[in-house]
Amino acid sequence: MSESQAQFIDVDQLRVGMYVFLDLGWMAHPFSVNNFKISSDSQIDTIRGLGLKQLRWSPERSDLPEPPATEAPARAPQTKVDAAEQRLLVQHASLARCDREFNQASRAYREILAQVKTDPLAARAQTDAMVGGVVDSLLDQGESMIRLLSENAGEASSLHAVNVTVISLLLGQSLGLDADALKRLGVGALLHDIGKMELPSRIRWGQHELSSAERGLLRQHVEFGTEMAAAMQLDGEVRTIIAQHHEYADGSGYPGRLRGEAQSVGARIVALVNHYDSLCNPPNPGAAATPHRALALMYAQSREKFDAGILGAFIRMMGVYPPGSVVQLTDSRYALVVSVNAARPLKPRLLIHEPRVPARHAPVIDLEQHDDLGIRASIKPVQLPRAVFDYLSPRQRMCYFFERARQLEQRAGG
Repeated sequence: MSESQAQFIDVDQLRVGMYVFLDLGWMAHPFSVNNFKISSDSQIDTIRGLGLKQLRWSPERSDLPEPPATEAPARAPQTKVDAAEQRLLVQHASLARCDREFNQASRAYREILAQVKTDPLAARAQTDAMVGGVVDSLLDQGESMIRLLSENAGEASSLHAVNVTVISLLLGQSLGLDADALKRLGVGALLHDIGKMELPSRIRWGQHELSSAERGLLRQHVEFGTEMAAAMQLDGEVRTIIAQHHEYADGSGYPGRLRGEAQSVGARIVALVNHYDSLCNPPNPGAAATPHRALALMYAQSREKFDAGILGAFIRMMGVYPPGSVVQLTDSRYALVVSVNAARPLKPRLLIHEPRVPARHAPVIDLEQHDDLGIRASIKPVQLPRAVFDYLSPRQRMCYFFERARQLEQRAGG
């Protein structure tokens, strides 16, 4: 059967074994190809998260015990089980959207790096378009939640840049920056480490112990970055962010050892977020701090390095237990924090270890809706019982995006 002879089917009738065609651009979905045989329920969840109502499929190229019904059966009145399943589907759809948009941003960043030397003005135009799209999406969200993404989101080469961009924009929004200021902040955050392109890969990635001379060369990425920013004819505030993203409020940073307000607001934001992400996602994964630990270290040991108002806003936004934290609840169950609403930082949304339920259908609860349940402690993933660790799958890499704060309840309840 040719593609033109393929039949259409509603997405709620998809089954494992179906051969499907995604009539979307390659940047509009996370799959490596546009047509394939569905091999897992998670792929079905991802397809449902793309927002399609129907798609084409080929019965002859499918591997099914029996063909699916041509018409969906009449829907029974919703039960409590149906409502739970609906919430789970909405969760998967939201995660798939966040994963997809993070991957698009990662791909755009790699394309910018590929042309910044040969055509810096074109790289600038692509940067402006990419960051402008993210900012417009953020402002259109209304109240946003910070969302932990799946382990395979993005690529290591672009993870840090996109993470710093997304978190900086969320922090800038919480501080009241307007759209134009957010776009300048976003461009500076995305390109803050662009000067590392001029360094040898051994130094750029920092996966090995560096000599004193190599550490000195690594610091030169700031100078290289400002030169590349000039070639791209970037805005003055953007160049300042790139030049000052390693400065600290106490004067212990580099290259200028600036203090306090000598560092621009945008640079103060990016320096703080850059520090946090470097603690959570260091070159050596074995040295990674949990998100909860990273936040505690920044407050307890390094708070003099950061603007007090910006650090306070960051802690409120990330919550006491940032996404990616592993916690034990007051009823002794274990959970993974998957999203945090800045307006309710002590009430994150959690993926719960429930051994009677398959991991792919693990319940997700919002602590705001459970007055009788709270978090007893944050724990290191290595402290989890093996079965719990395998079930919750704590992330080795922390990737963040944003979603509408009340989207899940509204859609599941509607």
